[in-house]
Amino acid sequence: MRCVSVCVVAAAAALLSAGVSRAELARPAVFAAASAAHARKMSAEQREERRFLQEAAAASRFESEASKMALAKSNNPAVRSFAATLINHHASAGAALQQMLRGRGMAPPMLANDQRKTLNRLAKLNGAKFDHEYTDEVGLRYQQDDLQGYERASLATRDPTLKAWLTRTLPTLRYHLTTAQRIALPHEAARPVKVRAQRGSPPAPRMREAVAGTKAAPPSTFKSHEDLATQFMGAGPMQLGVTQPAAEWPIESNTR
Repeated sequence: MRCVSVCVVAAAAALLSAGVSRAELARPAVFAAASAAHARKMSAEQREERRFLQEAAAASRFESEASKMALAKSNNPAVRSFAATLINHHASAGAALQQMLRGRGMAPPMLANDQRKTLNRLAKLNGAKFDHEYTDEVGLRYQQDDLQGYERASLATRDPTLKAWLTRTLPTLRYHLTTAQRIALPHEAARPVKVRAQRGSPPAPRMREAVAGTKAAPPSTFKSHEDLATQFMGAGPMQLGVTQPAAEWPIESNTR
């Protein structure tokens, strides 16, 4: 019995030395139950907002890292200009998303497995192959997903701060997607056309449309990035100079 008492005293002393107060030692272990009760109090709308913010923050980090890789690897001026525009955008968007996450008591999310795989695949490519993969994945697929996700969140949320931020961000996302479509057209047209096995069948399309039901703008529609920016944003594109992110993302392990 005396040995047990000594062990308890030693354990308490260790906790106190680690900075745990006497009040916290006396407090019952109800953290998990309180957290569960808090989670039950959240509405379906709040849970959806949290899911959106997590996915948007992870996508922002992924696109920023992939675009930094594009600046280091690509020699294509259009690809480099697009990558610099994304980096500038996500330096601001990433900071705003982190602030909204912190306001909800949420930590910045880790990259998803498919995002890590895409970054690893891009790291192994160079030249035209890199440009094609970056434009297809980051330019077309991710910009389409971003636009659709932000539009759904803007319609669903009733949080005034989040809704206002989404409303300000949507024109920029539309501009990014249109720019990516414009960049993708030349290298898509250069790819060999795959003909169907059946004789007389029309050839397969050269480029999957980036937006369902929307035809990509032909090269002659816009003469420059400035034309695109004037239509969607009322201003020209960002300069190639890259701003530093307002807040660095935390270092994470390779396991989720």
